[in-house]
This record gives sequence, structure tokens and C-alpha cells, in this order.
Amino acid sequence: HGAQTHDDHTRSCCLYSRTTPKSLMNVYLTAASAKFANHLGQRTSHMLGQPLHFPYFNAFDEALLSLEQLYAYFDVEIDRTLQLAGWDKSELKNIPILLGSTAYVISDCEARLANHLPLPEQHSLAVIADDLRRRYQTEVFSFATSCTSSAQAMGYAYKMLQNGLYEKALVIGFETFNRLTFEHFQAMNLLSQDAQYLPLIQPTGIVLGEGIGCVALSVQPNPQCSCELLGVVSLTDNENLTNSSESALRHLIHACLNKANLSPTHIDGVKVHGVGGNSDEMELRVLQDLFPHSQQLSLKARMGHTLGASGALESAFLFEQFKNNEQRCGYFLNYFLGFGGSNIAWVLKVGQ
Repeated sequence: HGAQTHDDHTRSCCLYSRTTPKSLMNVYLTAASAKFANHLGQRTSHMLGQPLHFPYFNAFDEALLSLEQLYAYFDVEIDRTLQLAGWDKSELKNIPILLGSTAYVISDCEARLANHLPLPEQHSLAVIADDLRRRYQTEVFSFATSCTSSAQAMGYAYKMLQNGLYEKALVIGFETFNRLTFEHFQAMNLLSQDAQYLPLIQPTGIVLGEGIGCVALSVQPNPQCSCELLGVVSLTDNENLTNSSESALRHLIHACLNKANLSPTHIDGVKVHGVGGNSDEMELRVLQDLFPHSQQLSLKARMGHTLGASGALESAFLFEQFKNNEQRCGYFLNYFLGFGGSNIAWVLKVGQ
């Protein structure tokens, strides 16, 4: 295959030494900022010319966010997260940003169409990642794994820090209303029309929501609230494209606990997936079997199912609860399930 040059050898040695540290680092959730809906609103479906009203968690004043408006929201959440973490903005060149979403640039495209403007040439999440890269002069990685997009981004940020590639990372998850996604869920008959949203307790369908969450991860804990990530595991459910299987969920949970060296009895609380759909009954059955005495934390009832933003938004919400002592110390299992079977779980060890 040809002789290896000195430069090639040097690069391979550097890569090897960088990716195989002597010991793995501890990784902590250090700070977080999020914008999500404070109350349940509504959106209207216009499928086949038949208007139907559905509950929806509207987080933004704008009906459709342009990219410029989206970037402005990014800046607010990034600045606030840096402030809460005590990190200087000049550090960002050494702090990667990991971006997860299912919304991509769809809202911007729909806003352009509504205002008779030309559509952009590129339509992928990488467009937004490239803009963040230019504006913040740092590495940006984008993740599109359905409802687990920003959760998978957190998983990869964890691996980067644990293996010594970086000491700090930012994870951003965002979801903005767009008619394509909304009508897609309506076409599959997945949306609830009930005025209350009570996943697991009274599953009548999914209520969608929008928002932006920014989470800071570090190899150093927050002195006010130690919140360590443990047992991060990502597994694929191959049984169904849109419903989660019981065997895959059990496998995910056991793999996570095994990696964290914990048993189900150690778990004080479970951040459930709980979307209000067909899988809720199965999920509740697994929880009652494995964690009959653990607290169930159903966060989607507060902010809706924010799809690709769920990982970052729900982690940001939980961290604020821990920091404000609204949840006791202990071990908290978190798992996120997505269309296509891209599932991920981890444990948060809080205050111990």
C-alpha cells in the first residue's frame, strides 16, 4: 500500500495517543439553559382542507422561525449556559458544539414560501452546523437520529470528554414548529386532541412541542450540584420503525445499569420516555417490573414531546431541578427512544 511517510507516522501516533488515554475521565452535567413552552397552546392541522385543532406547546412568539431568528435564540441559550457554567466566551474555540434536531431548516423553508422568497440550495442540518462553526469558530457536529437526536449528541459528547479529546462540550437540541412534521404526525393518527397531556397515566396520543436546550458537559463537576453521567449506552431496536419493543427497552436498561455497575434497586428515579402513544402501556409494564419503588419523572407532560430536542431539553430541565434541590440526591435513570429504533440511556448520579 506504499511507504508511510514520517508525517503520516507522526499523525497516526498523535491520533493513537489522543484516542487511547491512560484512564477514562469522569463526565459531569455542569450547566444548562432551556427555552420551552410554559403552557399548553394549540396548532391547527389543514390536512385535506379539513381544519382540526390540536394541543401544542408553543415556545416561540413567531409562527415559523427563519434561520436568522433561530440563530438569535441559539445565541441567547449559549450565552446563558456559558454564564451559568462560569465559562468565558473566548473558550469556545476549544469547546465543541454538538447539535441535534429533527426540524433541520424546514421552518425556515416554510417561512420563505409563505413570504414568496426563494428556497435555500441546501436543506440539511449541516447548514445550521456550518453557521455555528463560522460564528463561534469551533468544531460543530450534527446529529439526526429522530427523537433521540440531541440525546445521541449528549452520548457522543460524553465519549469525547471521557476519552480525553476535550475537557468541555456544549450540546444543543432544538425543535421548531413546521407544518411538514406536524401534518406527518397527524397523518399517522398519532396526535392527541385532549386538553390534558398525561403520558403513561392517561395515554391518548402525542402532544408535540418546540424549544431549544443547551447543556454544558465538563470533566469538572459544578460545585453547587454534582451531576455525573454514568453508563451511557446506545442500542438499536430492530423490531419496528415507529413503536418501541419491550425486549429492546429491557435490553437497553439492563445494559445501561450493567455499565454503571448498578442494579435496579439503586435507582431512585426514572426519567421516562412516555410520549402518550401506543408504547406507553409496554413502557409502564417494564417500569413497574424493574423499578416498582422508583419515582417516575414524566417530563413531556410539562413541555410536550419535543422530538429531536428532547435529550437536551429534558436534561436541562432535570439539572435545574437538581440544582434547586427540587429532586433529592441519588441515581436517576434516563432513557430516550426514537423512530427507527435509535435508543440511548444513561444514569445521572446526583450529589453523592
